[in-house]
Amino acid sequence: MSLFRKPKKTIQRRVFTENDDEEEESMEVEEQPHHDREHKKKDSKSKHKQKQPLLSFETEEEGEVFQVKKSSHSKKVMKMFEKERMKKKETKVEKDNYKSKVKTEIVTDDLVLVVNHKPTPPLILSGRDALCAGKDDLSSEDEEPTTHKFSKPDNFKKVLESGAIPDAAMIHAARKRRQRAREMGDFIPVEEDEPEDKGRLMREDDNDGSDDERIDMDVNLTLRDQERRREQFLAAQESDQEVDEWEHQQIRKGVTGASASLSSDLVYNEFQSETSQQQLTTIPAQAIDPGVPRTPQMIADKLREHYEGVCASREMNIKKLQQTQQDIEQITSELDELKTKAPKAAERFKFYQELRGYITDLVECLDEKVGIIANLEQRAMDQLAKRSEWLIERRRQDVRDQAEEATNRAGMKKGPEDEEKIRRAAEREGRRTRRRRAREIGGQPKHVEGMSSDDEISQQDVLNFDKEREQIESEIQDVFEDVVEDYSSVANILIKFEEWRENDIAAYNEAYATLCLPKVVSPLVRLDLIFWDPLNDSVDIERLEWYRTLALYGLHDDESEITLAQDPDINLLPTIVEKIIIPKLTQLVDRCWDPLSSSQTLKLVGIITRYVRKFPTLGPASKALSNLFNAILHKMKCSLEHDVFIPLTPKLIESKSPFFQRQFASGLKLLKNITSWQGVLNDNTLKELALNSLLNRYLLSAVKFCLLTDAVSKVSLISLILPRIWLQSNTPELKMFSNNVLNLSQQLDKNNPLHLESIEILNNILKTLRT
Repeated sequence: MSLFRKPKKTIQRRVFTENDDEEEESMEVEEQPHHDREHKKKDSKSKHKQKQPLLSFETEEEGEVFQVKKSSHSKKVMKMFEKERMKKKETKVEKDNYKSKVKTEIVTDDLVLVVNHKPTPPLILSGRDALCAGKDDLSSEDEEPTTHKFSKPDNFKKVLESGAIPDAAMIHAARKRRQRAREMGDFIPVEEDEPEDKGRLMREDDNDGSDDERIDMDVNLTLRDQERRREQFLAAQESDQEVDEWEHQQIRKGVTGASASLSSDLVYNEFQSETSQQQLTTIPAQAIDPGVPRTPQMIADKLREHYEGVCASREMNIKKLQQTQQDIEQITSELDELKTKAPKAAERFKFYQELRGYITDLVECLDEKVGIIANLEQRAMDQLAKRSEWLIERRRQDVRDQAEEATNRAGMKKGPEDEEKIRRAAEREGRRTRRRRAREIGGQPKHVEGMSSDDEISQQDVLNFDKEREQIESEIQDVFEDVVEDYSSVANILIKFEEWRENDIAAYNEAYATLCLPKVVSPLVRLDLIFWDPLNDSVDIERLEWYRTLALYGLHDDESEITLAQDPDINLLPTIVEKIIIPKLTQLVDRCWDPLSSSQTLKLVGIITRYVRKFPTLGPASKALSNLFNAILHKMKCSLEHDVFIPLTPKLIESKSPFFQRQFASGLKLLKNITSWQGVLNDNTLKELALNSLLNRYLLSAVKFCLLTDAVSKVSLISLILPRIWLQSNTPELKMFSNNVLNLSQQLDKNNPLHLESIEILNNILKTLRT
């Protein structure tokens, strides 16, 4: 709700803009034509005579109206405004002739900006706009009028406040000041005190209706700016403190400008060095403190310090430049060298790409075939084990049958009635007869019954065995049928690896090719050894093709002991023997070896002794060799438990039963086979098996029941079988044997010519034991 009764006229609202430098407001208000204003004055006077309420805070039903009353002081001030308004009308003609365009120059440090302002008509405010525009001047009595800090004190206002009457000079000065402020566009306060209802202004005049008049708020930017600058300059001259401050500011501005010029020169000079640039850009900022004045001597010292820093930085940059030049020369030489090596590197890359592809294909091929090879190995081993187990079981069955026959003949003297036993007995006797004839044809010396091995197989069994073997061999040939020779031959594989070794021995060693090579060729070696049986065949691995290939791998014509000692593949063949041959022998011993077979035992002892002496990998630390020795001992213990049977029936002994003699000879044969391992196996273990478990337990006990001459012959055989080193060592295990020899010598009659030979034999045995 407006505080004034306003005539009906078109009002253009005031436009406010902000100026960042001076923080002032500018506005434009379109002035009504003069004849419109006079016409509206008449209307307002006619309406004023009706005396209607201007402002109401209650509803019409209550009937009470609030009206703002004018004070006497307000009336006086309004009259003064009327006089001033008349003077303004006189100067209106001059404003109409004002230039069509006003140029304003804005001077900055670098350029001059000219702004053209179009002339605007005088501004007239009314109602709420007038209240907003003059709220700072028409505020409450508690608020002080806003004045510039450099403006002079208002003496005219003080005189009016004191109640005195100003003289003509003071009134003239106040008019001039108001006129100057009006030209500058400033607001002229018309009264100092506000009515009792603060914030409200009553602009009514009962006599002439001057409330309709409006203050012209024309803004002359050029004059206002010039006048303000002039007042500020005059106020600065009157204040000594402000003058000193202004001078100090000017000095600081001059020093800062010189420092900025110096900094730009230094930055330009240090353009080529990043290190010097950082130093010179930071030093001036530290050297120049805007708050503290600097003397020329201090500036010179600081510049001299900067100069020394620049020199040091320059020397550093020179050193870096020299180092960079040296690096460039070195890199250039290296680049030339690499260019010369590029073809060789390309060939090497191509070689390794081909080698990588070859090894990848080889590993995939062997991974696919290794399962087939393992299956064939197992089938071949089962066939050999089946044959060996069948022979051992037949011999044990013959012993049981002969023991039963001997017992029946000695006691009830009734022959076997079982047809199966008769058939086995007939086959047994037929085999013995054929072996006897073979010995006679061969011209062999006198043979002791029971010392030969009964390993003869029937023709039908041989055919069945050969048929199964041929089937396995045909499958062996088909294993690598779909593989080219480069991947199925040990020689071709070693050629690839040897080429790699000759081209780049360092990479060959770094890739651990020496450790991988035995694993690569092991499937092919195992395939070639599927039917290898050193217990029955005389074929040795030294005659196999892969053995010779591995033995000659990496050797040259000019090979010497020094180069041979440095050869990384010097243990290739020993590793193959340890990882493949010895485990193969362990399986053969465990499943196929017969400790009662002298031929198998001698072959096994010979091959193991040769391998241990020939290959350095077969030492005490070899786990494979230790497993082989454990298998041999286990097999001999099993033979002692199941194959040694010497009947001690007095009737069989006194009658010189062939069965007794055969079984005693079988025991001597086993003793001989066990003592054959002397020097290969542990002596203490062998003595425990040969002397305590066999000699003292079975053989010497049987000698006590033999006739004197027969006992002497058996003791003589025992002394020949036992190792001489055992006889000379006088071990505790031989004490029983020496006692038996001494007892036999005491029982013989020296006067009997038949006993002289036996006495001489026993004396030689005793002499050997004593020495």
